[in-house]
Amino acid sequence: MLIFLTTTPQLISAHQPFTLCIENNSSAKTINIIDGSVSHAIYWSFTNTNQSFAIDINTYVNEILQVGLLIENLDPENEISRENLPYITIPSLDLRLEPEIRTSFYEPYSQKDYIRILRYTSSKFQETQKITVEVHARSTGAFVFSLGYKEEFGSVYIKGDMRQRSINGNSSCLIAPNIRKITTTMQDKDALNILPITESQKKSVTQIEYNQNDPIAQKEINVKNSMIYLIPIISIMLIGICILILQKIKR
Repeated sequence: MLIFLTTTPQLISAHQPFTLCIENNSSAKTINIIDGSVSHAIYWSFTNTNQSFAIDINTYVNEILQVGLLIENLDPENEISRENLPYITIPSLDLRLEPEIRTSFYEPYSQKDYIRILRYTSSKFQETQKITVEVHARSTGAFVFSLGYKEEFGSVYIKGDMRQRSINGNSSCLIAPNIRKITTTMQDKDALNILPITESQKKSVTQIEYNQNDPIAQKEINVKNSMIYLIPIISIMLIGICILILQKIKR
């Protein structure tokens, strides 16, 4: 059983390994990295497929954004199929990054074998800005988010809300609110009797059929028949009136 004790927001030094904990309905602030060019590694586990988290990253003029995803080269993570691995979105850059590579390497800092599944490097930024990077689950498992390329020690670069967890000794956990919106399942839609509204592809004209026994319809038909008989009579009367007018004009 995990027991979390809330502490005041803290800063974590670069190159210090730390764990990210995803929390539903969390009041914690979004994690912020104040210099995206500095090398970082964030470790976390997705416990279900309805989880996502965001990290705000400050980027500066003439700097690049370099992000990636890693898995440890151990079962079960190294058996996860590509379509079930997590992916990254960067809304401000209109990017969706899929895990399309699979490069194994030894990481000396953690002394573990890893597989890189995703890597992205942007072009140089023309202005200072804050980039939000979102990581989305498609299966459960342990993963690593990598950021930056500069090896700098002894400085503070990450800001967020910390918790202490009492498991395997005291260790810190950086809280990340779950940003994934829970979608309504098809079963829920059926229960609510919600049907999709579709637009007709062809506009058709409805043909109206008169009921001969309907008094209103019969009245309409009678009026139409009367008009047919009156038209010749009215025409003859108009011709006669025209002849009389012409005769008067000649006199």
